[in-house]
Amino acid sequence: MRGWTLAGGTGLALRLGHRLSDDFDFFKQARFSRQGLFTSLSKLGGCEVLQEEAGTLTVLLRGIKLSFFQIPDPFLFAAETFSFFRLADARDIALMKLVAVLNRGSRKDFVDLYCLLRRGGSLAEHLGLLPKKYGSGRVNLYQVLQSLTWFEEAEAEPSPRMLEPFDWKECKAFFRREARGLVLPEGGPPSGRGPAERD
Repeated sequence: MRGWTLAGGTGLALRLGHRLSDDFDFFKQARFSRQGLFTSLSKLGGCEVLQEEAGTLTVLLRGIKLSFFQIPDPFLFAAETFSFFRLADARDIALMKLVAVLNRGSRKDFVDLYCLLRRGGSLAEHLGLLPKKYGSGRVNLYQVLQSLTWFEEAEAEPSPRMLEPFDWKECKAFFRREARGLVLPEGGPPSGRGPAERD
């Protein structure tokens, strides 16, 4: 696992302790051998491939879902190093979550962003970091703001298992207030997609 950085929902849950998450998303910029990685994981026993494509490998290892992604964009902030992997900074995870909302609008992405922003930092600050991470031409901030007030797909999904008090209605109201504060229209479906990100 050396060279891999844990991010996604589980990475943020380890940072915040706000919800349960039972799948692990690991990222690195360097290319990796899917077969070589699978062979290494198989030595631990009970490993099967769930998805495999260029730059992506998802396996079930002893009942735990692990996903590995090669990504083109660097992490902006230093990750915390543990024995076998690195844990991404919460700000980097937040930026990945913003792009995930733009691409998909999953309920858990809204939940994660809400819980993070309620602990400090502003949506405006995170939006300002998006061009630094993904490049000025790859993410449309206007569309990100629209996506943050479009809940139709998220409404159809169950809420994640929370470890702290949480109100979905207040979560939606929070993002609507933030959108109004940034003087951008709200409530329309997102009209574009950004760089592919995983949750």
